[in-house]
Amino acid sequence: MILNNVTLNEINHNDLEEHAVVTDGVTFPFMAAILKRSKFLSAGALIEPSWVLTAADSVYLLREASRTVRVRLGSINYKKGGIVVPVKYIVIHPYFDDETPGYDLALIRLPEPVRETPTLKPILLQMFMEEPNGSHFIVPSWPDPMLFADSADSELIKSTELIKRLRLLSVTHMHPLDVDDCEDDLVSIGVNDTAIMMCLDTDGLVDPCSRDFGAPVVLNGLLWGILSTWTVDDCNIDSPVSAYVSLVAAPNITTWIYSTVHGMKWGGA
Repeated sequence: MILNNVTLNEINHNDLEEHAVVTDGVTFPFMAAILKRSKFLSAGALIEPSWVLTAADSVYLLREASRTVRVRLGSINYKKGGIVVPVKYIVIHPYFDDETPGYDLALIRLPEPVRETPTLKPILLQMFMEEPNGSHFIVPSWPDPMLFADSADSELIKSTELIKRLRLLSVTHMHPLDVDDCEDDLVSIGVNDTAIMMCLDTDGLVDPCSRDFGAPVVLNGLLWGILSTWTVDDCNIDSPVSAYVSLVAAPNITTWIYSTVHGMKWGGA
C-alpha cells in the first residue's frame, strides 16, 4: 500500500489520491475505530449518535464480552485523540455466516448519544438500490501493520515514524466489478442472496488476503456499505480476488438497521 501525505481541508472525497494519509479529521468525521481495550480490531461508521456499523466477523466473538470493547470517535489516529467510549452491547446481523461474506454486519450500541462536532458526526446512508457501474468508491481505513511483516522492508515496522504513520487513517479509491461478474463471483463462493452485495476490484490497491476490516464504503458522501473481513481459504496475493461489500440499502439490511436502531423486533424484510 502506497501512502501519500495530503491535507484534506475542503477537498471533495473524489479529489483524493488513489492512496492518501488523512491529516484532517473534518473530512471523515463518521469514522470509528473499534478497539479491544487498546488493540485495533476494525473500522466502522457512526450512523446515528448512539450507533456504529461495522463488520460482524471482527466483533462476533466479543458480542458477549462487550465490556472489553471500546470505540474511538472523532480522531484520524486510532491510538489517540477524539473520544473513547465504552460499548453497551453488540448486535450481529441474524443472517451472518462466517463461511461467506454475506451479511457481514454488526451494530454497536453506545451507552449514550455522542455530541456532534466538526470532527465527529454520523454519515447518511444510501437509501436506494442502484447499480454502481462506472463509479469509484472511497474506502477510508486504518492500515494493518502486519501487512508489512513479510515485506523486504519488514525492519521498517520497528521505525517509530512508520508505526505512527500506520495509525493514521488512509483512503483508497476502489472500482466496482460489473454486476454480472460480481454475481458469478459471489455464487462461486456460496453467496445465495447476491443482490445484497457489491464487489470491488482490488486491482493491486489492497492486499486481497488481508481486508481493511469493517471499512466504510462511501460514494458522494453517502455510506453504501461495509467492507467484509471475509477472504477465500486459499487466498493468494498474486491472484487478487474481489473485496465484498454488504449494501446498506438492501432490503434485509436497511430494515434490520432501522429496526435495531429504533428498538423494534426484526423478522426479515
